[in-house]
Amino acid sequence: MVSGNVVKDKRIFAETLKSARLGLADAQYEVGLMYANGVGVVQNIEQAVHWIRQSAQRGLPAAQYLLGTRYATGVGVLQSEHQALVWFAKAAEQGHTKALLRAGKLHAKPHAAQAAELYQQAASAGLAEAQFALGQAFANGSGLDRNLPMAVHWYSEAATQGLATAQFALAELYATGAGVARSPEQALNWLRKAARQNHLGAQVALELMDAADMDGASLRGTVQKRSGNAERRKDEARWIKAAENGNADARYHLGLMYAQGLGLDADSEEALRWYSISAQQGHAKAQLALAEVLEAEGSQRALEWFQKAADAGLVGAQSALGRLYRDGGMVETDPLKSQHWFARAADQGWPQALLALSHLLDSDTAALSFDYCRRAAEGDDAQAMLTLAQKYERGNGVVQNLAKAFAWYERAASRGIAAAACSTGIALLKGIGVAKDFKVAMQWLVKAADQGDARAQWTLSSVYAGGGEGIARDLKQAFVWCQRAADQGFLAAQSNLGLLYALLDNPVQAAVCWQKAAAQGDPEALYNLAMAKLKGQGVAVDATAAFELLLDAAKQGVTQAQSRLGLMYATGEGVAQDSIEAHKWFAVAAGYGDAAAKANLGRSGAVNSPAQVSEGARRAADWKKSRKA
Repeated sequence: MVSGNVVKDKRIFAETLKSARLGLADAQYEVGLMYANGVGVVQNIEQAVHWIRQSAQRGLPAAQYLLGTRYATGVGVLQSEHQALVWFAKAAEQGHTKALLRAGKLHAKPHAAQAAELYQQAASAGLAEAQFALGQAFANGSGLDRNLPMAVHWYSEAATQGLATAQFALAELYATGAGVARSPEQALNWLRKAARQNHLGAQVALELMDAADMDGASLRGTVQKRSGNAERRKDEARWIKAAENGNADARYHLGLMYAQGLGLDADSEEALRWYSISAQQGHAKAQLALAEVLEAEGSQRALEWFQKAADAGLVGAQSALGRLYRDGGMVETDPLKSQHWFARAADQGWPQALLALSHLLDSDTAALSFDYCRRAAEGDDAQAMLTLAQKYERGNGVVQNLAKAFAWYERAASRGIAAAACSTGIALLKGIGVAKDFKVAMQWLVKAADQGDARAQWTLSSVYAGGGEGIARDLKQAFVWCQRAADQGFLAAQSNLGLLYALLDNPVQAAVCWQKAAAQGDPEALYNLAMAKLKGQGVAVDATAAFELLLDAAKQGVTQAQSRLGLMYATGEGVAQDSIEAHKWFAVAAGYGDAAAKANLGRSGAVNSPAQVSEGARRAADWKKSRKA
């Protein structure tokens, strides 16, 4: 359609526009493309969408597919997954194979079985991308029964057509013997084919093997030395020669080798130089690599290269832009741009982007956030596993399921996530979503505590302080772990440290700990400090200050504080005597089961007038109602 002759392009556009106005679908589609690309007319996306829509409504499959892509990406129209699916489905009904694939991808999240059926149709029609998607569906059991031999079959179909992602996936299956007889030779063969198409995973796999002087047998875990280093040196010389002759891919590759010390002495300056040259030639992977180096150096130029690589479709660059627009610093924060780039990366299944998008959407679209998080966790992102476990535990975006929460906590813990190890230990300790197992619980808690997790340290302290269930009470161990958690600013530990000092008969130090925790609003510390001030234990007697502390603790729901507050109002200790307020707090605490409050409530009812009792009860009811609101 592009002739290179402006006058000729304008004439072709005018003629095509006449046919389009007569209602010819093919002409309408061509006019849409010409508007979209600025051929023979000033570029106008709105007009492009208009004519593409006209053609699509007249039933042209190519136009229906293109309109679907517009709705999927939000280019020229308001983004709508539903409308994208509608137009992909219309094109797919007429046998448009790429539309079958795109419709399948849109169905993949909520309707995996329908997605697999669409992949099947497009794969049977010979579309390599659909064959790969169908292979993934069989490999992952998504919408189909998991069937690795069938995954091998469809990966092979796509790989034979030259699809690099399928070649790499097939290499992994041959390397591990999943669904096919293990064959390092076949794995190496497919890795090389994928690497020739610049598949980064394949290239890095081959380079690491080369740098270690390994051949295909290394895929079995066995290192074998080559006959000599001459072949590798020859390969290095070939890369350098190609790079010097202007090959952008070779220049990127040479930068990678210098950066990682793959067959060459590591040299960050040389790596940066070759990345820069290749990036300026438009090599997307070099642009991403350059951006990452520049970001590490704090250079503002990193943003420009991330943008170029992201525009070229590199998922790592898209995720990086999402992070930069989310966190700010190098660029002004922009939540909408952050969500856009994370979504672009998430659409390609990038686990970190899926997790980040999950967090962005968490506040108002919990179900969608859960789905992104689940996909990230299933994509083997350990941090996403922890977040997914928390969502299952809290019922955030999904029906609460404590058993699934435990399963994901355990998976994340096995990947070294300290917070997950702590939650795994607590679940086993209390029997939350899993049968109690004190011994295994302690193993996970110690592991998390040794990694510096303050919650785990505090939990261990509580276990040692209480004893029981196969472990002797050990105040020394309790103190050590509590002190470690408190040193990290863990509020509950600072409060508990005060209790441990009190048990060790050191009321002064106990009061110091409670004062630190109370200053941060810890309700238990507020109560304990108040009682110390009432009794003069470690601090001077100060009933007025004690009253204020008890009031804060009572408002936060500490039943003992509520009961004691009622007694102070009743006696006028630290506050003006007020029988109605006394009755109110006795009623509140009694409602939560406090025995002393129940007894005092009875006495209050006996000595006060019916009007006072009634007003106190009303205030108690209002207070409880406000707590639920």
